[in-house]
Amino acid sequence: MHFKPQVVPGFPAPSPSRPLIPPRMALAFASGALSVLLIGCATKPAPAPAPKKAASAKPASSARNDARPAPERRARSSEPAPSTPVSPSAPVAKAERNFLRPSNGTVIQRFDGRNSKGVDFAGSEGDPVIAARDGKVVYAAVGPRGYGQLVMIKHDATFVTAYAHNSKLLVKEGQSVKKGQVIAHMGRTEADRVKLHFELRRNGNAVDPNAYFSAD
Repeated sequence: MHFKPQVVPGFPAPSPSRPLIPPRMALAFASGALSVLLIGCATKPAPAPAPKKAASAKPASSARNDARPAPERRARSSEPAPSTPVSPSAPVAKAERNFLRPSNGTVIQRFDGRNSKGVDFAGSEGDPVIAARDGKVVYAAVGPRGYGQLVMIKHDATFVTAYAHNSKLLVKEGQSVKKGQVIAHMGRTEADRVKLHFELRRNGNAVDPNAYFSAD
């Protein structure tokens, strides 16, 4: 029985030469139609304003006063003092810190939200990759460009995890998995070295996995 891969918000679509995740995500448009407001014009044009009388010449003293340049205003700094940078990540509830580390390898790349959307673990070819939490496999194949052999697990309506660069996949789409279950073997598909690239998406947005790993 073949399970169609599901589209998961927040992950790039695969290139045309790679397996697609049907159906393709549609562009999101704001709901409701835009109303065009037309401003009506009067049937009769408004009368032209009467020409203003030329202003009488001012006395020479006034002219001299008018010609005097206005005093230069000192520029005041209206910008507030720079505030202390605030972390974009909201505090993680204790109940949500229930994900396992998917590998025992050393962390070689941390999450920064820009260049790195996840965490990279070093390891050797064939090392076990485990499911971070119970869930259902929604993708297990060659992923979008740069991910190599990829497994994606949907844990609930909020969280999805991704496990990239594997050498061998041990699960199939539609399969339910348990927390700690070995789902793949570490590899270097589309990577410069053997490693596991792990991403955690919350409502489609990449978040720092370290904040969600359990203390156990």
